[in-house]
Amino acid sequence: MGSLDIPPAHTPRWVVPAHSACLSIAFLLWSAAYVLMTRRALATRSYGMPLLALATNVAWEIVNLFYVCEMPLEQMGLALWLVLDVGLVYTTVRFGPDDWRASSGSPWVGRNIGRVLALLTAAGCVCHGGFSVWWLAVPGRGYGLADKTGKSWGGRDGFDTTEMAFWSSGVSQVVVSVGCLAMLLARGHSGGTGYAIWFCRALGTVVGPVLGYIPMWWYWPEAHGYVGSRLAVFLWGVAIACDLIYPFVLRSVRRSELVLPDGRLAAAGSSRKISPTALRDGKKTT
Repeated sequence: MGSLDIPPAHTPRWVVPAHSACLSIAFLLWSAAYVLMTRRALATRSYGMPLLALATNVAWEIVNLFYVCEMPLEQMGLALWLVLDVGLVYTTVRFGPDDWRASSGSPWVGRNIGRVLALLTAAGCVCHGGFSVWWLAVPGRGYGLADKTGKSWGGRDGFDTTEMAFWSSGVSQVVVSVGCLAMLLARGHSGGTGYAIWFCRALGTVVGPVLGYIPMWWYWPEAHGYVGSRLAVFLWGVAIACDLIYPFVLRSVRRSELVLPDGRLAAAGSSRKISPTALRDGKKTT
């Protein structure tokens, strides 16, 4: 989004392409994180992304693919993410029940994890979709009294999908970063996650939504003043802070976690046993 922007004369010509390049790099990094997360989840018989974070991400991708994005390359990227989401959804539904039973003492969520995920995703589509419809209902929507000249959507001038994506992805990113850190602390084991996964998603967050927008804010302030707003600093500051803390918590957790005979992981001192599912798959018992 934003690749068709026409900046004012005083803005260097490289700014919009640089913005698009940063978003492309972020796309590759997040794609790698999805693949690594699925592989790690299969290896540890767990899942790597919290339910709310996964639902929010999937909903964001659905809304932007089918309603907002106009460029074929952007649509292909979002379609690929939805394909990669299949692995995340599968491991969540497949292994989530045992994790919830062992780590949180909430067997109801575990027994109904597919329905819970579907409900959260539907709610996310309503929220993201409603926000997008509202944003694109009239020209000029955005932070403050910004000049949206050069921003377009659907062939109409004054519609800034770049800013819209900045806010909607910012909320989603906070949910992911806070959720992943909270899940690691709550479970006490690193099932479905690891250093490479953290590195890819954290770097993707910094390169795309943060570094990718700074030149736009600096050289095209009329339309991008929101990048330096208090709300923006809060959203992305919280996300980055959680991502910076994450590897230290992960290191502590991995030092103390237990590796069970079936490949799953458990918190130190856990009484977690081999699940009935693992027994059906022919795994050893403890």
